Amino acid sequence: MKLKLGQLAGAMAMLAGLHLLPASSVYATDAAQTPSLVQIPGVERRQVGELEVFALSDKRFVIDATRLAKLPQSEWTQALAQSFKTDPGLKCVTAYAIRKGSTVVLVNAGRGVRQGGDLGQVTENLKAAGISPDEVSAVFLTSLHADQVSGLLGNDEQRQFKNAQLYASPEAMVHWLADHHYVQAPDEQKVAFATTITSVMPYVKSGKLQAAETGVSLVPGLSVLPLAGGTPGSVGYLIESGGQKLLITGDGTASITDHRRNLSQAAKQRWMVADGYAPFPGFERVQLKAGGVLSHAPVRAMAK
Repeated sequence: MKLKLGQLAGAMAMLAGLHLLPASSVYATDAAQTPSLVQIPGVERRQVGELEVFALSDKRFVIDATRLAKLPQSEWTQALAQSFKTDPGLKCVTAYAIRKGSTVVLVNAGRGVRQGGDLGQVTENLKAAGISPDEVSAVFLTSLHADQVSGLLGNDEQRQFKNAQLYASPEAMVHWLADHHYVQAPDEQKVAFATTITSVMPYVKSGKLQAAETGVSLVPGLSVLPLAGGTPGSVGYLIESGGQKLLITGDGTASITDHRRNLSQAAKQRWMVADGYAPFPGFERVQLKAGGVLSHAPVRAMAK
């Protein structure tokens, strides 16, 4: 899929006026409801203080994980054992919804049904959790990769989340949406750029794309942390409520070194992590061991 240059013209001009919304425009002020923790296939619920967090499966697929990790097979096998993972090629894609009272925000949107295959289940699992896409007031993106943004549009290529503001880091927006980056990209990468541009532009044209500045609390209880990722501008989202903290990540890293750097703070501060690429639902605890080795232990919710 290639986009004509005319379709890209003016993208950066539209980005120039990006601003942060006031917190009150995203989160409602009504009191948190007491949720049921009955689990649904493809959905797992967890309470973080007053915030209800839903893991939403987009499905899974197989990749050459040893190539991504850049490790010898023996070291990779050891790393898997320490992480309670057995299949190095199994990659899950998970988005996360956060609800407080009647207000819902989403972290990533999945790959979407337009890409074909078995992926694209985020919206259906959101509905299975009893949440309409129209209830989503903001979508926070960890990066602008296809498996995080393609689900922003439906089969009709219209906005899936009509009432949502879209947030991404300024660096990610420049990398993925600047005209010259698409033009200069190798042919094999143009498809990825075109997919991102197609998925995001309806929100840009509607004035719905906002800057997610790192270190800034975008809404009460949610702030942006810079993370090393496979492309510029990757971020994580730290949510905090009632003395509990959860770091949501969703971008694959280019090296084990970056992975350790990203999660060392979570290990030291004893934050729970929601990893959008880990085996579903992605909730885990990480520990920093001797030599800087990270150990991952999955955490599952107790269903009632």
